[in-house]
Amino acid sequence: MGKHNVDEAPNEAAATDVSKATQVNHTLHVTWDPDTGTFQGLPKKWAKHLPAGLSSAEVQLPRSTTAKEVAPPSPKRKVKKALADHANDSNNASFISKPFNFEHKFKVKLDPRSSTGFKGLPAKWRTMLKASGISAEDVSENPQAVMDVLQFGMEGLRPPELLSAAKLRREQAKAVVLVRENPTKYYGKAKRLGSGASGIVYSMVEKTTKKKFAVKVTSAEHPDSIREEISLLNMSKHPNVIACHATYIWDDRIWIVMDCMDAGDLTALLEKRVQWEERHIAYVCKQMLLALSFVHRSHRLHRDIKSDNVLLDFEGNVKIADFGFAAGLTKETRDRRSVVGTPYWMAPELIRGLPYDDKVDVWSLGITVMEMCEGDPPYMQFEPMRAMLRIATEGAPPLCQPDKWSRALKHFLGTTLEVEVGMRSSAEILLRHPFIRCASTKSEFAKFVRRSYGRR
Repeated sequence: MGKHNVDEAPNEAAATDVSKATQVNHTLHVTWDPDTGTFQGLPKKWAKHLPAGLSSAEVQLPRSTTAKEVAPPSPKRKVKKALADHANDSNNASFISKPFNFEHKFKVKLDPRSSTGFKGLPAKWRTMLKASGISAEDVSENPQAVMDVLQFGMEGLRPPELLSAAKLRREQAKAVVLVRENPTKYYGKAKRLGSGASGIVYSMVEKTTKKKFAVKVTSAEHPDSIREEISLLNMSKHPNVIACHATYIWDDRIWIVMDCMDAGDLTALLEKRVQWEERHIAYVCKQMLLALSFVHRSHRLHRDIKSDNVLLDFEGNVKIADFGFAAGLTKETRDRRSVVGTPYWMAPELIRGLPYDDKVDVWSLGITVMEMCEGDPPYMQFEPMRAMLRIATEGAPPLCQPDKWSRALKHFLGTTLEVEVGMRSSAEILLRHPFIRCASTKSEFAKFVRRSYGRR
């Protein structure tokens, strides 16, 4: 089903043809003329299948439009039967010019008397809207934004579809080596660390070296998306990106062996409610930007940047992780439309179903900066769908205590959270922002992390 648009009617209610067809190429228009007993606009290739004795008069299309490459195809059995059945029914005025492979789902209107603000919503959509915290007043003020958010809710957080060019597909295939062997022969002492976008993460020790690794274990039921995640990890070798050391497939599970970051994720550090100095925020931003600028230069997106996917260790290293929603771009496919990510960190254009590019990662980085400043992302007090509506209609709010932060930090934040995508800075440009110059050293940040966890 295509993008759902709300078109306000001039009368008391505004109508929504939710399933309105888009990008339909109208090539034929055939009608039945009961006065003359003929089909008007019927090509000759189709006319020969009319029942015997029925007039086959037709209006020819212009010669320029009936070249071989655009000539009407031979009608299928279903069309042949329709020609015969409809020819004897004067109530059927037109049928061939309807869009093919298109199903009318439902029709929605604005209704101020309804508790949801809409009339005609399917039961599932109505239930979702009632549970979302979005009021009828919100619907009245921003009907199209509400429909965008509802459509996102129905589609869910699906894994990225592979839209890569042949060259990228070949590179990805080379980057994935799945060893068909039981990984517990080499790794033991499993301890659950948490869960990511596509699996459970454990801390495990390599038996021969006694070195600790993080191991993501995920189902092999959908191997294509897992293979893409593995390939994007292996193709993104950078000091600020989690490294993939080995991959196994065993007992219907895929095991991805990666760097173990012993200080955990940034979320865990934020939950300590420690006071962040700007130099430490700038240091984390710098490391994230180094990773993102590398990933973006390679025509790839992460699409799920948030504190949960920023990992730390006690030596001061900062690395982005969890490429479960990552996607490859090519010169032929410079933007994407699929809806993925985590609601509170999502960019407005992504929520609205618009084409997007690497700037969605920059927006998410800006929200992560707000987390470091205030402990939580904006709109965390709202249900996810209501939060998405706020993001889609208002963007990100200002900092709660703006006087607490420097002009450089606030300007940096503003350039990452610019609603107009063309005005939003890239990761490459942000690395040269004055705020990044105040970043602490690696050893200073390591001391901050150890102190926050009560270590020396």
